[in-house]
Amino acid sequence: MSQLKSFKRKIVNAGAMKLSLSILFIVAIILNISQTLDLSSKHYIDKSFNRALITFGIAKTLNGVISVAQGTEVAIQPAGIGLNLTPGQILDPVNDLVERFSWIMLVSTTSLGIQKVFLTMSIWPAFSYFLDFILILGLIFLFTKINNHFRILVLRISLLLIVLRFTVPITGLANEAVYYTFLENEYVTSTKQLEFTSQEIGQLNKYESFNQPDIKKKSVWESAKEFYKSTSEMLDVNIKIEKYKKAATETTQHIVNLIVVFIFQTLIIPLSFIFILYSLFKYIVKLDFSV
Repeated sequence: MSQLKSFKRKIVNAGAMKLSLSILFIVAIILNISQTLDLSSKHYIDKSFNRALITFGIAKTLNGVISVAQGTEVAIQPAGIGLNLTPGQILDPVNDLVERFSWIMLVSTTSLGIQKVFLTMSIWPAFSYFLDFILILGLIFLFTKINNHFRILVLRISLLLIVLRFTVPITGLANEAVYYTFLENEYVTSTKQLEFTSQEIGQLNKYESFNQPDIKKKSVWESAKEFYKSTSEMLDVNIKIEKYKKAATETTQHIVNLIVVFIFQTLIIPLSFIFILYSLFKYIVKLDFSV
């Protein structure tokens, strides 16, 4: 009696597997022919690639204006004492972060470019025709009573090809879903702020150096005016330093936000799908198609 129940259970499981695989193969053939999934994924990957390029450009621009700010000297002569100040040096730690951020953006852009190449390869006509042929053959073998090694091999290859064919498009769609749900606001806010900071530092870089003539050659009144002017210049330098400090704080915060956005899109999500792909391969290899 127990053997009969076990046999019936195997028949039910085999029927469920046959139905599931039939639906999977048919859907895969339709998606492969129509390329609906691929076109949507290509659109989203292109958008991600463009965002990465724009952010990389912002990072290089910011790196340039900070480098100029670091090399700008302000020469003043309070009370006849000559001083050369470089307030832009306060941005030195930020510039190191920006340089690393530029490398991260270069890697992110390259990663998205590789995804575009893989997507192009997955919709290559020869591969698409081969996939359709294998899936149709797999459908035929699902409804035959032959239990030889070739049948099992075809069914396993069919599943493996489905995984290979649709991993990149699904990754692209998942990437964009995560971006629009959780990351878009951070990206838009941070890129706008970094663009504004670049412009602001660029304006501060236009601050002119002050080279005052020798105060001893002036009259008392002129010397007093020169002293007042030098004091004003010192105040201006202090204001400039405070603006640099504010720019450094804001830049650091928004760079970290963008690093998180692009690490999610080009590292965490793709690696997650690679892990899923590996798990699926292991599962497919162990599947029993002999029933």
